Amino acid sequence: MNYELKITECPRDAQQGLPYSIPPQQRAAYINRLLQAGFDVIDFGSFVSPKAVPQMAEPDKVLTLIDKENTNTKLLAIVGNARGAAEAANQDKVDIIGFPYSISNTFLQKNIHSDASAVLHTLNEITDIASRSGKALRVYISMAFGNPYGDEWSEFILQDAAYLLANKGVQTITLSDTTGLGSPESIYKIFTTLLPRFPKVELGLHLHTLPQEAYAKIDAAWKAGCRSFDGVINGFGGCPLTGYELLGNVNTLELLRYCREQNIPTGLDVKRVQQIATDYPDFALLRS
Repeated sequence: MNYELKITECPRDAQQGLPYSIPPQQRAAYINRLLQAGFDVIDFGSFVSPKAVPQMAEPDKVLTLIDKENTNTKLLAIVGNARGAAEAANQDKVDIIGFPYSISNTFLQKNIHSDASAVLHTLNEITDIASRSGKALRVYISMAFGNPYGDEWSEFILQDAAYLLANKGVQTITLSDTTGLGSPESIYKIFTTLLPRFPKVELGLHLHTLPQEAYAKIDAAWKAGCRSFDGVINGFGGCPLTGYELLGNVNTLELLRYCREQNIPTGLDVKRVQQIATDYPDFALLRS
């Protein structure tokens, strides 16, 4: 696959906050369309309690309907605890286990009902499960660019978290601007600080942002050396547990516009991505 910038497409992040659920058959059909476009990774779903996130129920059924033949795209599943990690690890079509770590105690409680002490135990369990099952592990550091809840935040705390994860053998760390606090300046500074310190770790960026601010933030991260970005076609979504629901994900079409203007290869079939954006302007079309 010919790319300089890798894109993870995140329908899971977009769909988990919907006020309705999409049947597994339709979720799988949508992911099969995405697989044809050549994304590096697709964040397809999560192995979490259906009571907590009913929109992501029956991920195993979704996987049985996904066709991974003739594609190099990897599938990522988000988990919130060791039980979910074990379920994901048992799925042959899952390539990557994703875990939402955070340097915010408040967000850990909101998101996975954990805290700074308990999450380390959970992380150790998930790291072991991923290693034994041969799955890759991607850890997201939520609130990487600031904290709106009053928890202590600094670049040094973020750096310490990255060191902790790297020392546990985590090779892919994605910095998440969960509530849109990052500015182009802070994004640039953080990546230029962390990238030289972690040469063996792939550091990526997951942004929730206002659409008009996305391009400048993408530009800042790219110029700082970031080469892995998360996006959602049409910019849907945003974490439903933050209180910042108006912030959507970075639009994948905006990422592609940036890459086109900067002559950056992505390896994507851009026409297919654009067609998906046209065919599904609203996830409501997937409900039946």
